[in-house]
Amino acid sequence: MDDRAIPYRPGQYITLLNDLTRSKGFLLAESGLQMVERWNRVAPVGLPVSRTLVIGTLAADLISSYQTLQQRARWFPWLVEPEDWELQHKFGAERLVDMATSLGGALIKAGQFASTRPDLLPPVYIEQLSTLQDQVPPLPWSLIKARLVQELGQPLDRVFSKVDQTPVASASLSQVHRAWLKDGRPVALKVQYPQIQELIKADLEMLKLVNQAVGLFSAEKLLSSISDYLKETLLFEIDLEHEAEMMGIMREALSNRKDVLIPRTYPEFSSKRLLVMDFIEGIKITNKPGLEAANLNLSEVTRILVEVYADQVFHHHLLHGDPHPGNLLVQPGPRLVILDHGLTVRVKPALAEAMARVVRALEANDFTELGRALEMAGLKMRAGADIFTLLQAVSLIFGGTGNIKVTTQLGAKIDKVPVDLLVLGRTLGILNGITLQLDPQQSALATVTHYI
Repeated sequence: MDDRAIPYRPGQYITLLNDLTRSKGFLLAESGLQMVERWNRVAPVGLPVSRTLVIGTLAADLISSYQTLQQRARWFPWLVEPEDWELQHKFGAERLVDMATSLGGALIKAGQFASTRPDLLPPVYIEQLSTLQDQVPPLPWSLIKARLVQELGQPLDRVFSKVDQTPVASASLSQVHRAWLKDGRPVALKVQYPQIQELIKADLEMLKLVNQAVGLFSAEKLLSSISDYLKETLLFEIDLEHEAEMMGIMREALSNRKDVLIPRTYPEFSSKRLLVMDFIEGIKITNKPGLEAANLNLSEVTRILVEVYADQVFHHHLLHGDPHPGNLLVQPGPRLVILDHGLTVRVKPALAEAMARVVRALEANDFTELGRALEMAGLKMRAGADIFTLLQAVSLIFGGTGNIKVTTQLGAKIDKVPVDLLVLGRTLGILNGITLQLDPQQSALATVTHYI
């Protein structure tokens, strides 16, 4: 008989059966709690508590799974193969994705951010978490209408001639409805979900438990990295008055350009939990057939995209930090439309200069200067970093999309990465992915060089 046809010995089948029985119990408990949590979204009584129970149950399952496998490897090493660890990683990653997709809120953003850290997580986690999309089922219109009336301080028909009850988008923190002002102007209503601040607080606390499981096979830096990122960025994203302010600043900064458009806001109807802005239409930037059907040149669209973001960072010290394709539209011209400014932030001049030095060093293949530039950007390297480590660090900053594969070995060679550098790096990584889809032959690095 071919031994390769039997991947596990009898003793291993017994341990697998034990693992399956234990995990099935956790899975049933978690499924029941998720049903309670979803019901509480419609009737939000004790919502943070129900979410905490779901997250806590998953955390207990992951911690138990990894600890069991660790102890088995310690006392019965012949029962544990490398494939067992791969299966455990796959199981854990899939469960995290399922939970984040089901619960939404800060968990989706945590997973998306974690997927940009291949220096701290095994590849299977990166692969699974990178599939997370910031899209969740919308809340019922009755709850959204009540929120709109509360924020406006008056009935809807006194401000709008019509409001579409079906949202055009629903994300983890808010959803967007189309409406028309009394004078006929179309506007977008970005409405923050009820109790979202309480949910975020509960999610951040429970993420600590999840990280105890992740920390069993990864660096302790992961928790502080995710927590620091979320605490800083979510403060911006849940304050819609701040978003309106940054939209105005970005709109003014880029007002000299005819190839970019930022929606105008209406402060008289907006608040911390409601943002009223122009409703602007266009073609999604990654919709290549749509762009080509509109006779828009893909190379020109790519060039404008890179130039506009280089202009933001290096000339105006600003950054639209969430450039996923759903937030970037293209109109005839071509003209780039930039939506969703919850993560539009100011860039420190020192960081902009450091990134400029990184670009120049890469163009010149000057690795000594590259090391200095990375340190200036806030990326502290351990002593004795070689060229490969430097290139891995650059790939990490640019969203892990470079030719050099980032591995968990890098996590042991660098200290904590500053949040502002992570926001910039995640943005550059997303932009790089879009430019590769539109025009793989165009050098984004060469385009950026003209701006520094």
